[in-house]
Amino acid sequence: MAGSRRPRGRFLLLLLVLLGVTFVTLSEKASTSRYFDKARTLAREVANPFQSAVHSALQPVGDFIYGAFQYRSLEAQNQKLREELAADQAAPVRAAAEEQQAEQVLAQEHLSYLSGIPSVAAQVVDVGSANFEETVELNRGRTSGVAVGQPVLSAGGLVGSVSSVSAHLATVTLIDDPTSVVGVRDVRSRVVGAARGEGLGFDLQVQDLNVGEAVKPGDKMVTSGLSLEPFPAGIPVGTVTRVSAPSGALQLQVSLKPLADLSNLEFVRVLLWSPQGS
Repeated sequence: MAGSRRPRGRFLLLLLVLLGVTFVTLSEKASTSRYFDKARTLAREVANPFQSAVHSALQPVGDFIYGAFQYRSLEAQNQKLREELAADQAAPVRAAAEEQQAEQVLAQEHLSYLSGIPSVAAQVVDVGSANFEETVELNRGRTSGVAVGQPVLSAGGLVGSVSSVSAHLATVTLIDDPTSVVGVRDVRSRVVGAARGEGLGFDLQVQDLNVGEAVKPGDKMVTSGLSLEPFPAGIPVGTVTRVSAPSGALQLQVSLKPLADLSNLEFVRVLLWSPQGS
């Protein structure tokens, strides 16, 4: 009996729905007729329990789907806020770690030319080669005591000198820049010359060395520190890679490879020194 009642109930429901649709359609075409108004009211009364039941059944599903989308949106916003907060908290720690790393790298120098000369550690924040000038930019400036003309060193040796400075930044002209000239002294033979930059990737060229001077490949050269020189004496500059004496020439041709890796600078030290204050 139950099986026979179920198809009959479905048929009755379908019939009522069809009647409701029919009355609604006809009512739109003859909305002024009171007969259709009564029929439309009757259809609504019949269909209303079914609409309420369907709405009640689907309401929890709709709430769940809406809640799921809202949860994902809120979770994404919370994750973004957590990342921003973590970045803000990590910035001072990262800056302190970089400063400590710079000090550790530069502390490996243990060179006598730093004795008694105050200095400040700095990090290279930009590398430029504008207008054929070999320069780097440091994250230290006047507020740290940096001034134009001060020597700049790496763990390897002389890097260059400060050519311009602002409150918190400084530009360093490297020793391989064509405008750079460094007074040098051969550690072994004690002869003195002037090392001039030849551009990125090229050895320095040492001038003012007379033919017959005892300069050999492998010799180390340091800053001469003579009067009016922009660097204190004894800073390592480079290693002699080639020595030649062209026929009829009065001076040697000497190539000097910088000890500092000028193409891969990260941390440096600025000597707070000037010839006037030495």
